[in-house]
Amino acid sequence: MNKFLYKSGLAALALAAFLSSCKPEIDAPKASAGEANFERYVSLGNSLTAGFADGALYRGGQEVSYPNILAQQFKLVGGGEFRQPLLAEAVEASSPKINGSNIILDHRLKLASVTDCMGTSLSPVVSGSTTYTAQELFVKFAPTNQGPYNNLGVPGAKSFHLIAPNYGDPMGIFANPRTANPFFVRFAASPSVTILEQAMAQNPTFLSLWIGNNDVLGYATQGGDGDEIITPKANFEFAINQIINAMALKNVKGVIANIPDLTKAPFFTTVPYNGLVLKRQGQADSLKAAYRGAVNFKVGQNPFMVVEDGTVRPITSEELILLPASSAIKCQGLGSRTPIPDNLVLSKPEIDAIRNAVADYNEALKRLVDNANAAKPNSLAFVDAYSILNEIAGGISRNQVTYNTALVTGNIFSLDGLHFSPRGNAIVANEFIKAINEKYKSSIPTVNETNYNTVLFP
Repeated sequence: MNKFLYKSGLAALALAAFLSSCKPEIDAPKASAGEANFERYVSLGNSLTAGFADGALYRGGQEVSYPNILAQQFKLVGGGEFRQPLLAEAVEASSPKINGSNIILDHRLKLASVTDCMGTSLSPVVSGSTTYTAQELFVKFAPTNQGPYNNLGVPGAKSFHLIAPNYGDPMGIFANPRTANPFFVRFAASPSVTILEQAMAQNPTFLSLWIGNNDVLGYATQGGDGDEIITPKANFEFAINQIINAMALKNVKGVIANIPDLTKAPFFTTVPYNGLVLKRQGQADSLKAAYRGAVNFKVGQNPFMVVEDGTVRPITSEELILLPASSAIKCQGLGSRTPIPDNLVLSKPEIDAIRNAVADYNEALKRLVDNANAAKPNSLAFVDAYSILNEIAGGISRNQVTYNTALVTGNIFSLDGLHFSPRGNAIVANEFIKAINEKYKSSIPTVNETNYNTVLFP
């Protein structure tokens, strides 16, 4: 019996060897740059490009910016060094607040155990703020490494800021109106240089551009009720055309992304319109009396009360409440007897204005990209970020992980509800890589997004 098993085993091994020799060899595509050259990659954009996250610019966020993730993959196909204007570990800055000759920088949001009117729960909290004089700021805020810098993402930048002179002039920070941006001042090659000029001075062989969110975001985050206006389409298109022309002049290939529907971000979707929950009929009757019978309330869920253009009314399901209203709603009863103010609400006409502007910008972007490719084939790859975010908003699953646009649990957005988590940046980088591979016949490997953090729990 042992002899039989021995012979049978040899026969089985021989058969296995024969069958394996007949299997076709399937090799993964060899990484290649295709028709592109990534030796000197430069990125242009705003806070999304800079690595801004959790309400602040900080080194940990910079290190997982989507351009830096891209650059590491480009190195596999001949890409060179990619420098970012890195902050010191201890420095974190949100949009700087000017107070006389002092500048206040907020620290980033973190999840922490917080005890408030509803008990103890995990909530995003600001870890603090620091006040600097202008001189102190530019010493502490200066990059910790030498340029020239490949990542030229500037938090707060709008499309036309990329071609604006003196945007990096320190004196312009204190001008009225302000003409400079502290985030660009910290690494501008000269006070007068434009961001585009600084990019082109490096003779890039490849360039990425993702700009335009801020052309409408300021208006949106002020509830359409502040001093920010939506950039006219003509101004936006002029700026983008200048950038594409500068690239064409130097035969620089690249990739351009369009603008997502920012009203799908958790900053605008986390607070439900009907979050006014009444547990007893007496509460409903008391509120109806407070509004002199003009509004009916019921036990259960009710629309929050808002004041818009001087009129107090229930919010509709088509309107949006901004994330900063959440704490006052929870602990101060905002939206009940005291209506939510204009600057924390986006009305239907304001939402329409935002979405129409995004549609206009995206039409211009696609047309200009198509024109560039018609004039010189394979000039620009295109990333449809608008469609990608819409898909994520509906819920997607990758590598057995579910993603959506919910705050914290959706795994895409950081705690500020506007900027991406490290994993969100990795997913964005992969979408850029897919577009580049398709346009330039390259085979740049994508990254495994699960190697990147989502929101960190304490």
